[in-house]
Amino acid sequence: MSHGVLALGVTVVCLAGNVWYLPACVDLRAGGDRPHSRRAGAAAVVAGWGCAALTALLLLTPVPLVAVAGVAASGATAVAGLAIGAWLLRGRERREVEACMAAFGHGRGPGPRRSRGPHREAHRRPAGKRAASDPAERER
Repeated sequence: MSHGVLALGVTVVCLAGNVWYLPACVDLRAGGDRPHSRRAGAAAVVAGWGCAALTALLLLTPVPLVAVAGVAASGATAVAGLAIGAWLLRGRERREVEACMAAFGHGRGPGPRRSRGPHREAHRRPAGKRAASDPAERER
């Protein structure tokens, strides 16, 4: 398979991937409005798609395929590192939120029990005095 066909395939995939990298760019641009873990995850997404775009460009040049594969592998390693870092940050942020909620008395236990209230109970008929759904039973 020629380099041009591979470059075309990678380019099409990169163009279709805008559903991932455009929201990630928005998260990065938002800065402090987003949690650190979300920005780190967005950085991983942008790095991955940037590496794919660079790979497509390298496929159009007369660079040996081994060098292109090396660039793709190093990009994948960087993305994996950023994704693991984002995952670890998210765990730490989740523990911090749970500690704050526990300090205020809002643990992760079951939520408050909601009663049906007197307005609901007044409208319910006892089990033995319900209207029959069958017309033959209504006549009895």
